[in-house]
Amino acid sequence: MSAVLMGVALFEILGTPLDQPGARVAFAVLTVSGVLFRRSRPLLCATLVSGGMTLQSVLLESPDEIGVLLTVIVAAFAVGAYAAGRARWLGVAIVGVGVSAAVLTDPSDSIANLAPTLLLFAGLPFALGLAFSRTHRDIAALQMETALLADEAAAAVEEERRRIARELHDVVAHAVTLIAVQAEAGSSVIDTDRETARKSLDAIGKVSREALVELHRLLDLLGEGDADQPEGGLERLPALLEGARSAGLTVDVTESGDRQVLHPGTDHCAFRILQEGLTNAVRHASGSMVQVRLRYAPTALEVTVESLGKLHTSAYGGTGRGLVGVRERVLTLGGDFSAGSTDAGGFRLRALLPLEAP
Repeated sequence: MSAVLMGVALFEILGTPLDQPGARVAFAVLTVSGVLFRRSRPLLCATLVSGGMTLQSVLLESPDEIGVLLTVIVAAFAVGAYAAGRARWLGVAIVGVGVSAAVLTDPSDSIANLAPTLLLFAGLPFALGLAFSRTHRDIAALQMETALLADEAAAAVEEERRRIARELHDVVAHAVTLIAVQAEAGSSVIDTDRETARKSLDAIGKVSREALVELHRLLDLLGEGDADQPEGGLERLPALLEGARSAGLTVDVTESGDRQVLHPGTDHCAFRILQEGLTNAVRHASGSMVQVRLRYAPTALEVTVESLGKLHTSAYGGTGRGLVGVRERVLTLGGDFSAGSTDAGGFRLRALLPLEAP
């Protein structure tokens, strides 16, 4: 832009027979050079433009080149658009000084034209610059807000994906483990104890049906089904215990404290903790004694699953993802979680859950 304005001003000066063309060129260069700083240093831009106009008006005559006059408009717009705070108002005042000097020193002009000239060359461009600045700022704010909303949406989608993955792991791992145990148990006695084999098959059918119900619920979350149907919590504990006992565990359940109504998130998390603990016991401590303890405190529920038998390598897989998922569930609720081997060689899983989830 500065090159264009400079070219227009020099073309007028050099293409028209005028007095002192060298001085006019020098003043035009000084004035138009301010445009170079219109974005980075708008106050310097206003100072150079106003200074060049004032010097030419006082020492020579008021400038009337189109390139110079357009430069004044650009400078007034720049301080409105790119300056900030007091610098913005100081900049337009400086431009006004240059315009006033040009009008007041022009013998062919009238002081009555001062106000309209200031309005045309300083006021209106400055107002447009302010409007541009506000629009630019609003657009930047909207872009930032859009980016934040996109990040939040992506985080929400990722969290939901992880939540559904945890649910799928818990459902499938528990069901497949019990089915594998019951299938092996039934297969080993099918020729000698048909009644026991039949019970194993019945247990497989029951566990399979329960797993299908939960899988349908999770698939509803991914499709168009009823995603608001309840997940359930500790009211499903008897069925969970029955499945674990049918797989060969001896499970002792102890409750202490005053039972309280749990937040749905806490209730569901407590069930998943018990499910994970019993599934691991079936895998790694089959045939052993497992103690399940539920202790209700005034503000928290303590859930403990401890296998008392010696641990062994599981024949049914296991990646440790279940414990990671349980830890994430508990920490999300603001609780405390620990899991590890006991001194007696067993394994203890413990969680402290707030009664009111955040």
